[in-house]
Amino acid sequence: MQLQIVRNFPWRWGVWWLLLPNLAFIAMWPIGGPSMTASMAACGLLAVLLSSWSHHVLRTAVAVALFIFNLLTYVAMTFNLNWATMFGSLQFAGELHPSQSPEYLVGGLLLVASLIALIAMGSRIPPLKTRDHKFLALGLVALLINVDMVATAGTRGSYSMSAPAGMPVDSAVIQNHIAPSTLRARNLVVIVVESLGVSSDPFDRKLFDQMWNPARWSSRYEVTRGTNPFFGSTTSAELRELCAAWSDYETYDFDHPDCLPQKFRKAGFQVESLHSFNGTFFDRETWYPKIGFERSLFSDQILAMGAGHCGSVFPGACDRDVPRIIGERLRQAPEKRKFLYWLTVNGHIPVAAEHALGTDNCRLGTAEWREDYPMLCRSFELQKQLADSITAEIMKADFPDTDILIVGDHMPPYFQRDLRTRFEPGHVPWIMLRSRKSAEAAPSPSA
Repeated sequence: MQLQIVRNFPWRWGVWWLLLPNLAFIAMWPIGGPSMTASMAACGLLAVLLSSWSHHVLRTAVAVALFIFNLLTYVAMTFNLNWATMFGSLQFAGELHPSQSPEYLVGGLLLVASLIALIAMGSRIPPLKTRDHKFLALGLVALLINVDMVATAGTRGSYSMSAPAGMPVDSAVIQNHIAPSTLRARNLVVIVVESLGVSSDPFDRKLFDQMWNPARWSSRYEVTRGTNPFFGSTTSAELRELCAAWSDYETYDFDHPDCLPQKFRKAGFQVESLHSFNGTFFDRETWYPKIGFERSLFSDQILAMGAGHCGSVFPGACDRDVPRIIGERLRQAPEKRKFLYWLTVNGHIPVAAEHALGTDNCRLGTAEWREDYPMLCRSFELQKQLADSITAEIMKADFPDTDILIVGDHMPPYFQRDLRTRFEPGHVPWIMLRSRKSAEAAPSPSA
């Protein structure tokens, strides 16, 4: 009897309700990706509840809605976005150039093929009419979510969308006690670096230490390094560092901000921000002024100041050209103390093999490492460019007396499991450079 139930089960139902809405995510199982068990369970149960529907059009509409829901959930979890930020970011999709990434192109084609098949098959999917078939359908849902749990177990801890309730805020700014009253240097620069994570693999860590070696700056700066936790996406990191808040731009109370730019501005500093992408993305041109920035320079203004254009999934100004502009801003009106904040963009995953970006011929590491991890090599190449350009500027003899904080926003959100597990989940690195000029000028405790 059990064999007969299995034989008589309309297996096209399983293909249509369970396989096609999740095909792109199932295809990622051998590679990586976040766990979709909660979403698969909810959509699978709803599919069983609606399994007796005979109205093809409504049933197809529901199946398409589940497809879209699963897709948005996957994207949100991959990039550590909560639902408010996820929906808010959809309006900016036109700012991106996913065609620059082969990974996005392949994934997009698979999604389109799944959606077309879902719609085309809708009128031919039989409903579940017997109780036994519904129980078997529930078993298929359970099988799907259990396989997903096993397939994604290796990277489950690396997806951190929000801080646990009641967890005290921690940041590089907090750990280094940065405030107008504690700053001994004349100026302050805070740099939040896109996708700068803590390498857990010894080979990668050695490369990181070579690029961000304290010895490069120790003749002029007192250098300390550390890590701090992260949750969410880049805007969450900005509010973590600038406003000491576990939040994001969709939920933070900008009517009552308590943020670093605001504090430095009240203390008489000239307060500016720079971002190598455009200001409409994540609405930064609107909320940057609310947290205290009196002027914000985005990609168009930075390009007009002589920066090159770097095309990628996130096309904008080349990060490697911005330190020179920061130096120029600090040298202007030297009688005015300044706080400059810079958010980079070029390191956003996936990093394309792009000539203008300087990632088309990465020669870091060993030949075997480059062959095994080409995307990782390109990411490290951008780090090297960034570290070199920062070093070239801040070590100039006429670079003003300035403290510099460099901190990651979140770990690189790689799709591939073997890349994602090469980074410590939940933490980002920071490097603090305190000007020796200000230390030498400060009075001794006995004075």
